[in-house]
Amino acid sequence: MITKIYLDMDGVLCDFEKRYKKLFDELPEYSRRNKEWSENWTTFVEGEQFKTLDWFPGAKTLLKTVIDTGIDVEILSSSGGKKYHSLVEDHKKFWLQNNGINFKANIVPGRSNKAKYANSKSILIDDTPDVIESFTKAGGYGILHENVKDTVKKLNHILHVAK
Repeated sequence: MITKIYLDMDGVLCDFEKRYKKLFDELPEYSRRNKEWSENWTTFVEGEQFKTLDWFPGAKTLLKTVIDTGIDVEILSSSGGKKYHSLVEDHKKFWLQNNGINFKANIVPGRSNKAKYANSKSILIDDTPDVIESFTKAGGYGILHENVKDTVKKLNHILHVAK
């Protein structure tokens, strides 16, 4: 029986990639492979961009669906590392509060830390394949979020199977 659903923020609830592309005219994956990532990341964080991100397409529908399960929901999101952890954590919590999301917010200093929350009674909905893989290997259920329709279908399947 599932007792906890964790929701990632960037790429699930809010649209980090859209804002990043608007500011730097490239996708974050491209920047990460090049020298400008560090500078761009600093600009993004110090510019308080996480506070004002747009909702990710379909996120409100997903949020309602998850709430309607009646299962305890928490946020599980990465701050991107230790350097700006406290600042990004504050900005993400501001976004959640500003958008009426009052779940417990677990903001970890790097995505590899998400697997520590995994157990046989937990589900993580996240848009990053390696995060889902490590969460699943650690004993939890992982749903790779690509669109709301498929995520809801996978969620319902897990909830049915894990009874």
